[in-house]
Amino acid sequence: MRAAALIAVLALFAVGGCRTVPPTGTVTASADNAAVKNAFERRAENVELTASGAIDRVLSDQDGPSGPHERFIVRLSDVGLTLLVEHNLSIAPRVPVAVGGTVLVHGEYVWNAQGGLLHFTHHDPDGSHEGGYVVYDGKRYD
Repeated sequence: MRAAALIAVLALFAVGGCRTVPPTGTVTASADNAAVKNAFERRAENVELTASGAIDRVLSDQDGPSGPHERFIVRLSDVGLTLLVEHNLSIAPRVPVAVGGTVLVHGEYVWNAQGGLLHFTHHDPDGSHEGGYVVYDGKRYD
């Protein structure tokens, strides 16, 4: 019985999508908002970063060449920046974010004058790019 339960839990974590984050060990990176600020100051492009902050605004979805994207703005109050997150809904499930909620986001940073944006916040089905994720309300969306 224990082996079957363990196999079921491992199977849940082996597939992409939404999953509950265990207390330790699953999120491979911790937030480094100072690295986001550094990337902003250097006008960096295509840098893998992890940020954490409060949802400042939830924007409307946006269609793009790779499908619809959920968009929201995260306030990184400790470094005085905001960060636009573009989460691809054709690859990963929608994150039920709400203003004021706290989020941990890992993806590829691209500079813009408003603080930058983070995309590739999902697994990479082709295996050609580092996978990203969004952790919100105890669940990981990738």
